[in-house]
Amino acid sequence: MQREIKFCLLSLLIFLGTPSFLEGEITTASLDPPKGLLVGERLVYSVRWLGIEVGRGEAEVKEIVEIQGRKAYHIIVNVRSASVLDWIYKVRDVHHSYIDVEKRHSLRYEKILQEGRYRADEVMEYDQENHTASYYSRLNQSRKEMMIPPNVQDQLSCGFWFRLQDIRPGSKIYIPVNADEKNWDLEVKVLKKTRVKLSGFEEREAMEVEPEIQFQGLFVKRGKIRGWIGLDERRIPLKMRVKIPVLGSISAYLVEYNPLPNKELSGSN
Repeated sequence: MQREIKFCLLSLLIFLGTPSFLEGEITTASLDPPKGLLVGERLVYSVRWLGIEVGRGEAEVKEIVEIQGRKAYHIIVNVRSASVLDWIYKVRDVHHSYIDVEKRHSLRYEKILQEGRYRADEVMEYDQENHTASYYSRLNQSRKEMMIPPNVQDQLSCGFWFRLQDIRPGSKIYIPVNADEKNWDLEVKVLKKTRVKLSGFEEREAMEVEPEIQFQGLFVKRGKIRGWIGLDERRIPLKMRVKIPVLGSISAYLVEYNPLPNKELSGSN
């Protein structure tokens, strides 16, 4: 049970990505995808089970840096369990993803995990030209190399990449993902247009999607996942729900947004 809760904390917070909307802002529904990620945006999500907040996550498009001689978005996600869960299974995780601004695939992924007694401090470097990845553990200095498919995404970047795609009802989008030192396939079914109302925000038009997860780590291996992404010009990630055997339904909702509304969309030129 503790492991299932931990996986839900991670998956529900990582996949949601960025950006969102200002309360009261007038937006127009659109099927056209954004041109890029918005540097400086910060979002906070609440994860709830049986009406109780069991964790929070913070996602930020921090900056554009240079990785492997290319401009890359630096994405940071912090995940932490709530005090009500800390005495059972304390989670304090930090994830970094570096996404190529132009080609939108992953160049580097880092995770620093503190989950109960478990610890990890790992780096994956992706050579997208030669289709190879290099793994390194800062804890035990172990190294490993492996082959990767073209334009592979990491466990975090796949959600951001999805936001920038042309999503239409009835379509399917396939994403090659490298996770847990293995290559996996992620299929996302775009189901239908609907409307979503969150506490503190106006009702929005949204697209309901269903990812079929074939890897674990940041994602739930078992259970059905549903997500709702807004149809404004920035593809608002509104909420996500996971149904898990025994545990029931666990949900994540956007609860806080600190925008930089005057910023241009980075990478749009």
